[in-house]
Amino acid sequence: MCGRTLTDGGEMKLMRCEDCPSDMDEGLYERLRSWRAVQARRSGQPAFCVFTDKTLIAIAETAPEEPGELARIPGVGTRKLNRYGTDVLAICAGQDLAADDGDD
Repeated sequence: MCGRTLTDGGEMKLMRCEDCPSDMDEGLYERLRSWRAVQARRSGQPAFCVFTDKTLIAIAETAPEEPGELARIPGVGTRKLNRYGTDVLAICAGQDLAADDGDD
């Protein structure tokens, strides 16, 4: 946004410097965090192993509508796109998956 070269890993993940204003959808971010907690619990791993906070912020800022848009977000590699992409895109589209806490 400000044009400064990004060198910090966290800033590169956000695709903006920390000082630049965010247009993040707070509600979307909270829905993503709730969903991530369910996924982490199901897999028995820490939440940051599903997606880091910075990645969730970047997702909430861009609100991707298709897999290609989601894949361009740093922290969303092919493996995570294949594993979580459908859910993340559904949440971005307004579907509530966080409450889906059933066992698979």
